[in-house]
Amino acid sequence: MIAANSCILLTDSLPPAPMAAELLKQLPKHAPQLVQYFDQCQSTIQSFPIHQSRCVAEEAWQIEQGQWHSAKAKHNAALALLLAQQQQKPLAPAHEPFWLVELVHIAPARDGAALIPASDLHIDQAHSQQLLQSAQTLCEGTPFQLQPWSTTHWQLHTNIDLPAHFASSALVSRTAVNAWWDQDHATRDWRRFVNELQMLYFDHPVNQQRQSQGLVAVNSLWPLGGLAPSAWQADSVPLRLATLSDAALRQDWGLWLHQLQELEKTLMPLLAHSPTLVLSNLDHIMTLTPTTPRFWRRFFPSTPTWRNHWLAQS
Repeated sequence: MIAANSCILLTDSLPPAPMAAELLKQLPKHAPQLVQYFDQCQSTIQSFPIHQSRCVAEEAWQIEQGQWHSAKAKHNAALALLLAQQQQKPLAPAHEPFWLVELVHIAPARDGAALIPASDLHIDQAHSQQLLQSAQTLCEGTPFQLQPWSTTHWQLHTNIDLPAHFASSALVSRTAVNAWWDQDHATRDWRRFVNELQMLYFDHPVNQQRQSQGLVAVNSLWPLGGLAPSAWQADSVPLRLATLSDAALRQDWGLWLHQLQELEKTLMPLLAHSPTLVLSNLDHIMTLTPTTPRFWRRFFPSTPTWRNHWLAQS
C-alpha cells in the first residue's frame, strides 16, 4: 500500500537520448494509461553529471532528498548511509566515517575491467560468511577490519584516512572499473589489500563451488561510503520499482517496452493515490508531479511538458 501524495521511483524508465525519440512514439501503444497519467502532471528534468556525483542519477536523487550537513561531500560519500537507511539498520557512532564494502566480481574486459555488482551474483548467507572469515584472516596486520553487515555487504573499519571518493558499484558496473579506480597515494593501502584478497579468492572453496553451479566467482570488494551519519540523514524512502532496469542495462528496448506493460499493471492501483513519479536513467531524473485540479483548466488546458523533458537530455 502507498500513501497519498507519496513518491514512486521508477529506475531506468527514462531512455537514454539516442533511444528517447523512438520509444516516445511507442509509449501510447504499450502504456496508454501511464501516458494519460503523465499528461496530468507537471514535469521537471534534472541532470546529475556522473563525474561530479560519482554515482547513478537515482542514487544521487535519493541522497538529495535527505538532509546534508556537509558542504564538501559528494553524493557517493553518503551511499553507505543510504543503504543502511533502506535496510533500516542502526548507525553508530554518529561522527565517525561509515564504510561498507560490497562483494563483487571483477573481470577483464575489452576496455580494461568490468564489475558485476552483488545484486547480480546470487550470493547466499553461507558463502558470504565463509568469504568473510577468510577476508578477516587477511586483515591481520593491515589498517582494515571487516565485520558482518548483510549477505552482500560487510562493514569496513579503518584507522587510516581513506578518501570518500569511491564511485558507486551501480555506476562502475555501467561504465568501466579503470575510470573509477584511483591510483593516488591515499588509496595505496586499500589497493594492496584488495590485490591480496583477489589472490586469496582466486581458488577459494566457495568460488570453486560457485563455478561448479554455473555462477561467477566473488573475487573482490568494492568500498562505498565514507561519510559520518551526522553529516546526512534521510527523510523518507520512496517506493522503488526496478521492473525496467534489466532490459535497459541490456539495451534490449523491445523487452523494455514489454516490461513497461507489466509495470503499468503494477502502477495502476497505486496511481489512484496521485503519487509523484520519478523516472531515471544513468545521469538524469525526470519528476512528474500531479497537478491540482482547477475549474478553469477545462477552458484553458495546460500543455504537458514531460515529452519535451523526455527528449531534452543533454
